[in-house]
Amino acid sequence: MPVQAQAVKVSLQVILVDRDLNQKPVPWFPVRLRREESQDPEVFELKTKLDGKCETAVPAGRYELATPQAINLEGKLYNWSMEVSLSGAQESIELTNDNAKVERVSTRSEYTANVSDGGSDLSLLFERLKRSTVTVRTDGYEGSGFLVDPAGLVVTNNHVVEFSRYLAVLFDQKHKVTARLLAANPGKDIAILWVNLQAFPEAVIAPLVPSAAASQVVVGERVFTIGSPMGREKVLTSGVISKVEHTSIFSDININPGSSGGPLFNLRGEVTGITSAQMHLLASIIPIDDARPVIERALHELPSALPPSAELLPVEPDDFFPADALLSLLRHHQRMDVRPYFLTAGEFRVEMLTPPLRYYLYNKDEMQAVHKGPKHSREASQQVELPERVLEEAQEYQPTVIIRVVPKRGFWNRQFKDSFRSMRLLCAGKEVLPIDPGRSHYELRDPDDHIEGTTTEGFYSYQPDAISPNCGSVKLEIFSENAPHTPITRSVKSATVERIWADMEPYRGTKGKNKTQ
Repeated sequence: MPVQAQAVKVSLQVILVDRDLNQKPVPWFPVRLRREESQDPEVFELKTKLDGKCETAVPAGRYELATPQAINLEGKLYNWSMEVSLSGAQESIELTNDNAKVERVSTRSEYTANVSDGGSDLSLLFERLKRSTVTVRTDGYEGSGFLVDPAGLVVTNNHVVEFSRYLAVLFDQKHKVTARLLAANPGKDIAILWVNLQAFPEAVIAPLVPSAAASQVVVGERVFTIGSPMGREKVLTSGVISKVEHTSIFSDININPGSSGGPLFNLRGEVTGITSAQMHLLASIIPIDDARPVIERALHELPSALPPSAELLPVEPDDFFPADALLSLLRHHQRMDVRPYFLTAGEFRVEMLTPPLRYYLYNKDEMQAVHKGPKHSREASQQVELPERVLEEAQEYQPTVIIRVVPKRGFWNRQFKDSFRSMRLLCAGKEVLPIDPGRSHYELRDPDDHIEGTTTEGFYSYQPDAISPNCGSVKLEIFSENAPHTPITRSVKSATVERIWADMEPYRGTKGKNKTQ
C-alpha cells in the first residue's frame, strides 16, 4: 500500500510592479500545479482572490507550475512556467516580474509611434482622448458617453436614457446640444445617441479595439476611463482587469454614478468596453463587441432620419455664487421673508429657489442654535463663529435659479392629485430654455416611514438672468400627466420677480468687476 504523502499548505501570491513602481496584485488569476512524481499525474487548480492571493493544501512533492493565460501590463505579457518543490508544513510561492516569462505585445501600426514615444502615458492619452467623451443629460439622470463615428454617434448605457423625454449631450462646459436616440439593446444596456458635431468641431472619435483583438483582453491588463462622476467633468480613473467572462469584464477601476456609459480604454487608447456604475465591489464592463451590432443599426437609421439641431443649449455658469453674500445672511442673523418665493398653480405647489434662499433654508435651524443665548452686539454678531460645514458649503453654490414643482396631496386620503410632466418659463411671452429640465420620483411617507403615495416632481434650473424685471411679464406653464396638452398658466407677481432679481445682484456684481479688470 503506497505511503500517503504529507500535505503541504501552499500560500500563492501573484503580484506585478508597474513602471511607476506601484505593486499590482492580480485577482482571479488561474494557476495550475501538476505533480510529476505521481503515477497518474495529479493537477491542482488554484485561483487568486481579489488581493492576488490564495491558499490550498497539496501532497508534498515536485510540481510543474504553469499559468494557462497571460497577464497584459503596460504592453507586456507575463506568464509563468517553472518547477517547484513543496515540502514541510507550509510553503509560499510568489509569482512576480522577476520570475515571469515576458513577451512584448505587438502594437498595430496606427499606435506604434504613440507607444514608442511614450504615448501610453496616461496624461498624454487623456489629453488626446478627452474630447471623445461626453456627459449625457436626461430629465432624471446624468451619465457618460463617447463618440464612435464622425456622423455624431454616441455610445452610452441604455439605463441612462431609456425613460427620459429630454436628451442632451455636453461636450464641455460651454457646448451642449440636443441628442436623439437612434438604437438600443436594453438587454445589453447599450444605447446609441445621435448629435450634430457642427456644434463642436474639436470633437475626437474614440477608436474601437479591432474585433479580432477584442477577445485578447486579459486579467491584469492596465486600463482607464474618462467620465463625469458626481457631476464632475472629464475625470480620469485607472485600474486593472480583474476578471474576464464571455458577457462581462470586471475591473478594480472606480466607476461612480455619472460615469455610466463611458469608455474603457486600453493603453493604446482603444475602447475595449463600456463602463456601468453598479453597486458591486468590482466595476462591471460591457465588452465593446456587444455594441458593434447596435452601432450598425444606428448607422442604417441615419439616411432616413432628420439630423438633430446644432444650436447650443443653455449650460451652468462655470463659477459660483459669492460666498460672502451667503454667509452675511447667517452672520447677521437675517430672517428672510420666504413667502414671495412660494406660490400655487392648480394642483401644484411651486418653489422659486435662488442661491440665498436655498442656503438660508438649508442652514437656518443650525444657525438659530448658534445665535441663541446672550444677545450679541452688532459688532459681535458679525464675528460670530460659524460651523466649518456651513463655511465650506457656501463656497460651492451654483448661481442658478431653480423652479421646483410638486403636486399637492389630498386632505383626506393623503394621495397626490396629479403628477408633473413638464413646464415652460415665459419671459414677455417667449420661452426661456432651462439648463436642465429635471423630473424625479417623489414619495410621501408617514411617521413610521411607510410610503403613503408617490408622484413625479419637476426640478428645472435656469441661468442667473432668466427671471428679470426687463421681462415685463413672467409666466409659468405647467403640464400634468392628467392633462398633458393643457397647461396650467400662472403669472409670477412683480414683487417675486424683483426679489429674485435682487437675490442674484451679488453674482451680477462679480461679473461686472471681472469685465472692468
